[in-house]
Amino acid sequence: MLRQKALVDVLGQVNTSGVDGSWLFNKEGLLLAYVGSEQKEVASNVSSALLASVWTALERRANDLKETILVLEDGVIVCTLVARSMMLAIRASNQTDLGLVRAKLHSLSAYLEQPILSISHDLG
Repeated sequence: MLRQKALVDVLGQVNTSGVDGSWLFNKEGLLLAYVGSEQKEVASNVSSALLASVWTALERRANDLKETILVLEDGVIVCTLVARSMMLAIRASNQTDLGLVRAKLHSLSAYLEQPILSISHDLG
């Protein structure tokens, strides 16, 4: 079972060393959990919907999309699939080493994979 508080705590662990936001949402953009600063111009639920839309557009062009990196004016956002049905995204500043951001994304994705798979199996 994946509890909301535990999920928020786990997402919050990557918000160090230049990483200032992490989202977990489904492929339709429905936000399940967000940890980060809400002082950005776009709300976290709107961001998750936009990221899901970008992912879907990229996925149409690439058959086996595993990860995407969005370079923005004020930082980067990296996204990946978790358990084939959920998406994980991490936002970091431009000064943050991209390798560190990707390492955090991959370790968090691997950590969340089994709990999310067990939930989707229970629901399905």
